[in-house]
Amino acid sequence: MKDAKKDGSAPPKDNYMVLLDLSDRILYNNQQQVPKDIQVIQSIYAAFKSKLNAKDPTRLYFTVNDKLKLMVAPQRTTANEVYDLAGNLRLTLASAQPEQKAKMLEETEKNFNTLLPKIYKKAVISNNSTSYAGADIWKYFNEDLQDDLEKDAQNTLFIITDGYMDFESLQGRSSRNNRYTSCAQIINNLKKAPDWNSRFKEGDYGLLPVNKRFPNLKVLVLELNPKDDWTGEYNLLTTIWSKWFTEMGIKSYAFIKDDNINEINESIEKLLKVKLPSSANITSVSWTPVTETDPEITKAARNRSTTVVQQPETPTVTESAPEIAPKKENSKSYNSYSSYAYSEPAEATKKEKNVKEREYIRASAVKSQIDTSSIHLRTNPKKPISKPKEQVTFGPAY
Repeated sequence: MKDAKKDGSAPPKDNYMVLLDLSDRILYNNQQQVPKDIQVIQSIYAAFKSKLNAKDPTRLYFTVNDKLKLMVAPQRTTANEVYDLAGNLRLTLASAQPEQKAKMLEETEKNFNTLLPKIYKKAVISNNSTSYAGADIWKYFNEDLQDDLEKDAQNTLFIITDGYMDFESLQGRSSRNNRYTSCAQIINNLKKAPDWNSRFKEGDYGLLPVNKRFPNLKVLVLELNPKDDWTGEYNLLTTIWSKWFTEMGIKSYAFIKDDNINEINESIEKLLKVKLPSSANITSVSWTPVTETDPEITKAARNRSTTVVQQPETPTVTESAPEIAPKKENSKSYNSYSSYAYSEPAEATKKEKNVKEREYIRASAVKSQIDTSSIHLRTNPKKPISKPKEQVTFGPAY
């Protein structure tokens, strides 16, 4: 072991980052998208391990300092516990003593196999698409990606998503000219136009740039799942992503369409130039769909219905405070994507209180002969207009 520790200099370093979209896409095909996601993540881990073995055939990894981490894209309806669990799925070989690296790799693999099903089970908060906010992949690129990159490594980002960056409501989403933060906004404008490609170029359609460049980054977008009601959907979807990547200085990127796991693994092997173990050696995933009677869904529903910001004499509000300052045009506040749900009985009670309060103030004013012109009575806040999330239909694989 001592000789292996001294052999050669450190090989080139790899930094693998896996970003999950846990929006309503995980409900597809009676939640069978979940076991496929887990198998794809296992394949990415197997590719990472295959690269390590190629760098150090002794499998002691004394001089290898590669890094891998799993992340969940920002999403308003995802519980903090999901992010906490995902935070445990990371491996930084540089932080371990040389003789502990092989053991760390083995333990991390076990953690992936154990925690991934737990993450997805807690991510399924309902079997209704309208209960899910969208995964804000644009926000991740704009705010977090830079911190996850390693200057001395080949950085590879795997994005597991259907490709749409959908939100529960497209209304109020940031846009500038023909630039948006969601692919769905662009597709809705150009869909089914026979000359959509020309319009896309001439109108400078695309995603809002993040004003950052990532030249030392390779991106693989996996499990793209275009809708099947228009034959140009997949081409336009990948055109949008390609333009966005190019504008950020990302020269190496590829797309892997949603397919059976063997086809996906073949694509991973070609793109990463690795050899994956046979599918028999990748842990098979058994998934029982989470139903409305499941304790996790019951708990999530209870949390959604009882999460109220306490303020004196305001209507009952779930998921968000009722008196939020209006969103500025260029605000990056993630809370601005929140939906509101008001309780009508509370609204009526508040109205009765206001009437009594006004009567009391008028009576007091007459009695004490005070000037009431400067008294500003509180009124019920306007009830915001909330649109339901746009329903997403998924097309077949190849």
